[in-house]
Amino acid sequence: MSNSFNNPLTKLLTTVGSIMLFGNMIYTFLINTEPFLYFRSPLFKIFTYGGAACIVVGAFLLPMILNFFSFTGRKTAPITSGQLVEARVNKWKLLNKNSNNQRVVVELTILPPDRMGYSITHKQELNQIQISKLQNGAMIQVLVSATNPNNIQIQ
Repeated sequence: MSNSFNNPLTKLLTTVGSIMLFGNMIYTFLINTEPFLYFRSPLFKIFTYGGAACIVVGAFLLPMILNFFSFTGRKTAPITSGQLVEARVNKWKLLNKNSNNQRVVVELTILPPDRMGYSITHKQELNQIQISKLQNGAMIQVLVSATNPNNIQIQ
Protein backbone atom coordinates (compact mmCIF):
# COMPACT_ATOMS: atom_id res chain seq x y z
CA MET A 1 0.00 0.00 0.00
CA SER A 2 1.44 3.33 -0.94
CA ASN A 3 1.83 6.02 1.62
CA SER A 4 0.20 9.26 0.48
CA PHE A 5 2.48 11.32 2.75
CA ASN A 6 5.35 10.40 0.41
CA ASN A 7 3.60 12.01 -2.53
CA PRO A 8 5.81 14.72 -4.10
CA LEU A 9 2.95 17.23 -4.12
CA THR A 10 2.39 16.72 -0.39
CA LYS A 11 6.07 17.27 0.33
CA LEU A 12 6.15 20.35 -1.89
CA LEU A 13 3.11 21.97 -0.28
CA THR A 14 4.31 21.41 3.29
CA THR A 15 7.81 22.65 2.43
CA VAL A 16 6.52 25.79 0.68
CA GLY A 17 4.11 26.48 3.53
CA SER A 18 6.85 26.10 6.14
CA ILE A 19 9.20 28.38 4.21
CA MET A 20 6.45 31.00 3.87
CA LEU A 21 5.64 30.97 7.59
CA PHE A 22 9.21 30.90 8.88
CA GLY A 23 10.34 33.43 6.28
CA ASN A 24 7.53 35.72 7.36
CA MET A 25 8.55 35.43 11.01
CA ILE A 26 12.22 36.07 10.26
CA TYR A 27 11.36 39.04 8.05
CA THR A 28 9.44 40.73 10.89
CA PHE A 29 12.64 40.74 12.96
CA LEU A 30 14.86 41.93 10.11
CA ILE A 31 12.89 44.95 8.93
CA ASN A 32 14.03 48.34 10.18
CA THR A 33 10.57 49.86 10.44
CA GLU A 34 8.04 49.24 13.13
CA PRO A 35 7.04 45.53 13.04
CA PHE A 36 3.43 46.35 13.95
CA LEU A 37 3.07 48.25 10.68
CA TYR A 38 4.18 45.13 8.85
CA PHE A 39 1.56 43.05 10.69
CA ARG A 40 -1.17 45.16 9.06
CA SER A 41 0.28 44.94 5.55
CA PRO A 42 -1.21 42.66 2.88
CA LEU A 43 2.17 40.95 2.41
CA PHE A 44 2.12 39.69 6.00
CA LYS A 45 -1.40 38.32 5.59
CA ILE A 46 -0.58 36.62 2.26
CA PHE A 47 2.47 34.85 3.68
CA THR A 48 0.80 33.91 6.97
CA TYR A 49 -2.50 32.62 5.62
CA GLY A 50 -0.94 31.23 2.44
CA GLY A 51 1.73 29.35 4.38
CA ALA A 52 -0.81 27.95 6.83
CA ALA A 53 -3.10 26.95 3.95
CA CYS A 54 -0.24 25.16 2.14
CA ILE A 55 0.64 23.22 5.30
CA VAL A 56 -2.98 22.26 6.01
CA VAL A 57 -3.62 21.18 2.42
CA GLY A 58 -0.28 19.36 2.08
CA ALA A 59 -0.32 17.63 5.45
CA PHE A 60 -4.01 16.87 5.95
CA LEU A 61 -6.36 17.38 3.01
CA LEU A 62 -4.26 16.06 0.13
CA PRO A 63 -3.31 12.76 1.87
CA MET A 64 -6.97 12.19 2.79
CA ILE A 65 -8.06 12.80 -0.81
CA LEU A 66 -5.29 10.57 -2.19
CA ASN A 67 -6.15 7.76 0.24
CA PHE A 68 -9.82 8.01 -0.68
CA PHE A 69 -9.15 7.66 -4.40
CA SER A 70 -6.35 5.08 -4.19
CA PHE A 71 -7.45 1.58 -5.03
CA THR A 72 -4.44 -0.13 -3.45
CA GLY A 73 -5.93 -0.24 0.03
CA ARG A 74 -9.36 -1.49 -0.94
CA LYS A 75 -10.18 -5.02 0.07
CA THR A 76 -11.82 -7.48 -2.26
CA ALA A 77 -15.10 -9.04 -1.28
CA PRO A 78 -14.71 -12.38 0.49
CA ILE A 79 -15.40 -15.48 -1.55
CA THR A 80 -18.82 -16.88 -0.62
CA SER A 81 -18.80 -20.07 -2.68
CA GLY A 82 -15.86 -21.97 -4.04
CA GLN A 83 -13.64 -25.00 -3.84
CA LEU A 84 -10.83 -25.62 -1.34
CA VAL A 85 -7.75 -26.76 -3.30
CA GLU A 86 -4.02 -27.20 -2.81
CA ALA A 87 -1.55 -24.61 -4.08
CA ARG A 88 2.24 -24.52 -4.23
CA VAL A 89 4.00 -21.34 -3.11
CA ASN A 90 6.47 -20.33 -5.82
CA LYS A 91 7.56 -17.00 -4.35
CA TRP A 92 6.23 -14.55 -1.77
CA LYS A 93 7.09 -11.06 -0.58
CA LEU A 94 6.05 -9.03 2.45
CA LEU A 95 4.67 -5.62 1.40
CA ASN A 96 4.31 -3.92 4.80
CA LYS A 97 5.58 -4.71 8.29
CA ASN A 98 3.61 -2.23 10.37
CA SER A 99 0.40 -3.94 11.41
CA ASN A 100 -0.78 -7.23 12.89
CA ASN A 101 -2.28 -8.31 9.58
CA GLN A 102 0.53 -7.90 7.09
CA ARG A 103 0.01 -7.52 3.36
CA VAL A 104 1.84 -10.04 1.18
CA VAL A 105 2.10 -10.76 -2.51
CA VAL A 106 2.30 -14.47 -3.33
CA GLU A 107 3.04 -16.25 -6.60
CA LEU A 108 1.14 -19.54 -6.46
CA THR A 109 0.56 -22.54 -8.66
CA ILE A 110 -3.04 -23.59 -8.10
CA LEU A 111 -3.48 -27.35 -8.38
CA PRO A 112 -7.21 -28.12 -8.76
CA PRO A 113 -8.06 -31.85 -8.85
CA ASP A 114 -10.31 -31.60 -11.93
CA ARG A 115 -8.04 -29.69 -14.31
CA MET A 116 -4.49 -28.62 -15.12
CA GLY A 117 -2.61 -26.43 -12.63
CA TYR A 118 -2.18 -22.72 -13.32
CA SER A 119 -0.04 -19.90 -11.91
CA ILE A 120 -1.40 -16.78 -10.26
CA THR A 121 -0.06 -13.74 -8.40
CA HIS A 122 -2.21 -12.82 -5.42
CA LYS A 123 -2.19 -10.02 -2.81
CA GLN A 124 -3.82 -10.52 0.57
CA GLU A 125 -3.56 -9.47 4.22
CA LEU A 126 -2.47 -12.39 6.38
CA ASN A 127 -1.83 -12.85 10.09
CA GLN A 128 1.46 -14.13 11.53
CA ILE A 129 0.33 -17.77 11.64
CA GLN A 130 -0.64 -17.73 7.95
CA ILE A 131 2.62 -15.99 7.01
CA SER A 132 4.65 -18.64 8.83
CA LYS A 133 3.19 -21.26 6.43
CA LEU A 134 4.42 -19.31 3.38
CA GLN A 135 7.70 -20.87 2.33
CA ASN A 136 8.93 -21.39 -1.20
CA GLY A 137 7.76 -24.81 -2.39
CA ALA A 138 5.26 -25.28 0.48
CA MET A 139 1.77 -26.58 -0.16
CA ILE A 140 -1.08 -24.45 1.26
CA GLN A 141 -4.87 -24.50 1.14
CA VAL A 142 -6.62 -21.83 -0.94
CA LEU A 143 -10.28 -21.18 -1.59
CA VAL A 144 -10.91 -20.77 -5.32
CA SER A 145 -14.01 -18.85 -6.37
CA ALA A 146 -16.63 -20.83 -8.29
CA THR A 147 -17.28 -17.93 -10.67
CA ASN A 148 -13.70 -16.78 -11.30
CA PRO A 149 -10.83 -19.26 -10.88
CA ASN A 150 -8.33 -16.36 -10.67
CA ASN A 151 -10.09 -15.03 -7.56
CA ILE A 152 -8.60 -16.90 -4.58
CA GLN A 153 -8.33 -16.56 -0.84
CA ILE A 154 -5.51 -18.07 1.23
CA GLN A 155 -6.84 -20.10 4.15
